[in-house]
Amino acid sequence: MERKLRKQAKRQAARRAMLDGIPANRQDPRRRPAEQVPTTNPKFERRLPRAPGGTVECGWCGATVTVPSRGRIPKWCSVTCRHRAWEQRRAADSGRAAIEVVDRPVEVVRTITKVQRVIVEAPIAVAPQTVDEWAGILAELSDRLDRGRIYDRDVPALRPAVAALVEAFNRRWT
Repeated sequence: MERKLRKQAKRQAARRAMLDGIPANRQDPRRRPAEQVPTTNPKFERRLPRAPGGTVECGWCGATVTVPSRGRIPKWCSVTCRHRAWEQRRAADSGRAAIEVVDRPVEVVRTITKVQRVIVEAPIAVAPQTVDEWAGILAELSDRLDRGRIYDRDVPALRPAVAALVEAFNRRWT
């Protein structure tokens, strides 16, 4: 019943406002009680700029963020912190774990310079002293020629030396 009465009172007020030329959504200033004094609306007041040097804490990492003299008061110190906070909220809303730890092995290439001292004994070419040493060298030469261990391109250089050896051998024994 009260509801009906309230609706009727609203309709009557709207009719009276239309007759007086005041829109229905506004109250008639003449019908206002005397104790209500119009005040300035804080929404439309001109705000003074903030004092420079104000700081707030970042909502994610806790770092200090300087507050500009105008505009919104920042919540995050960087885009990265804002994105991480968004990921946290999204994970919490979906019921999943907020933070997931992922182990990833990382291969690192390192160049290590190692200096090693290697001592190699190189044989010094010495002329054979005995007949057995000469025979061993000539046998090795003939063996390498038979097995193809001496290139064909090197054989013409050996030919005059072997021919001189055979002539000397024939002179001695003939």
